[in-house]
Amino acid sequence: MEPAEPAACLAIHGLGGGPYELQPLIDAVRATGRRVEAPALPGHEGPGPVMPASSWTDWTRAAEAWYDESAARRGPTSVVGFSTGALVALHLASRRPVDRLVLIAPFFAIRYTRLLPFRPSRLLRICAKLRPDVPRRGPAVRDPEARRQVAALDRFRTFSLAAAVSALDLIEIVEPLLPAIDAPTLILQGSLDSVVEPCRAARLRERLGSRRKRLVMLPSSDHLAAFDRDRERLIAQTLAFLDEDVSE
Repeated sequence: MEPAEPAACLAIHGLGGGPYELQPLIDAVRATGRRVEAPALPGHEGPGPVMPASSWTDWTRAAEAWYDESAARRGPTSVVGFSTGALVALHLASRRPVDRLVLIAPFFAIRYTRLLPFRPSRLLRICAKLRPDVPRRGPAVRDPEARRQVAALDRFRTFSLAAAVSALDLIEIVEPLLPAIDAPTLILQGSLDSVVEPCRAARLRERLGSRRKRLVMLPSSDHLAAFDRDRERLIAQTLAFLDEDVSE
């Protein structure tokens, strides 16, 4: 009898980034013996410095293919999603029997846009037609050493507004699906997030259909929480969640 394959995990990075955004967590999960696949989303494979345009249909189709391959080879597969990757993970969980979900800084609203009297996607669509790319901002990390580390890993020096518009479209696709998603879910959200609206993490927890769902706030972390000041807590919470008995 052949030995069982190690438990599998698929890690999905954020918009304009790469697998490196989750690297400390990926390394920790691999150290437990789990197999972790962390491919680059379509539109994110190149060397840079210009970020190519890509769309949510590209990302979700790729995620389904990656999941199907992992599940066929190794059985139950958990999915870790960061930022826009969390949206992709949720979309995947609505279409595949994901074992469990870990959602880090899930992107459901751009920070501070709830104060606007109009939908930000309308403004972004106009801007994307006038200027497809904008300069990329520095890494959203409060820890100075970690910020330098992430900055050295960034390949893109521009940010595709067309891709950002598509990410906003994906929010509208995913939100109605939430009540039907029943995979056990851990949500990790930095309280100091300067990219996404932190308060939306609690709303996500409320709307998810899962009976097992937990939100952990990271009080000293910005958006790239896997690198920030609460990273050890993030890693510990994730490893404990992946080890939990979630059977009914």
